[in-house]
Amino acid sequence: MSPRQTPQTRARDIDRVNTCARLDLAYADGQLDASEHREFVARAQSAKTLRELADLVRDLQPPVPDEVTPRAGTTSRMRRVRTLAGVVAAVAVVIGGAVAVSSAGDSPEPPSAAPAGETAPADGASGSAIDAGPIVADPLVEAVRPLEPGGLRQVVDGLHAEFGDTVAYELALYPKRAVAGRALPDAPDRIVSYGFDGSWQRSSTPTSSRFSGYRDFDAALIDAAALDDLLVRAPGLLGAPDGTVTHVIIRDDGTPTMNLYVDFGNDRGNGYLKAAFDGSVLRGYR
Repeated sequence: MSPRQTPQTRARDIDRVNTCARLDLAYADGQLDASEHREFVARAQSAKTLRELADLVRDLQPPVPDEVTPRAGTTSRMRRVRTLAGVVAAVAVVIGGAVAVSSAGDSPEPPSAAPAGETAPADGASGSAIDAGPIVADPLVEAVRPLEPGGLRQVVDGLHAEFGDTVAYELALYPKRAVAGRALPDAPDRIVSYGFDGSWQRSSTPTSSRFSGYRDFDAALIDAAALDDLLVRAPGLLGAPDGTVTHVIIRDDGTPTMNLYVDFGNDRGNGYLKAAFDGSVLRGYR
């Protein structure tokens, strides 16, 4: 935090994005339940000061990155895993100082960290309403790599094979798994989460409510080749050619879009690229 910043300093859009990313990871590893996640993301998006953002993540533990055994051809995969620590540092720079200042006189807090929020979203919020909780891999199922070429096609094919259609309320792509939110057939305003690591597993997290303005979309309408191309070009388009795409959130909040989140590396921050389903870039935000 800049010496001139205080807990009362006005928050920027990127501060809110980073806080939502931190909340997403806390939700993914079970620190927050679905209702807490939704409430905190909404509060982060409407936060006016750094103190308000810091208070939302004060008691969260840092995420634990997945371990990957190095082998030939896994360099990019390892870099994606290491980006968790990079985004953690980015959030700590923006928010950690505010926590330290605002907690003066309180008992010391453990260091915070983190990356990957949106209700009636402020443009650029990154959060996902769906559960990205722990998934137990089936050793008999082919591993998925949703952020590598052909990854989205594998996820979409998996949706069709499991559910008989490719409709989703929200779709999140991570390096080694995907998470889909789908409406309950008999209660379309209730969303249930499914994790995909080669097979679909329903999350144990309770159903959540559909956010106002969010519509179901057909994942088969996404240009998979265009997404594959954007996954390669997104860091460069954001001015960080050495950066890494950490995750993609796909939704229709009035406009069907894909948000590609990029860690710039070396504690240089992060940003996102918003694109239409045909791959055309709508906005880049650093």
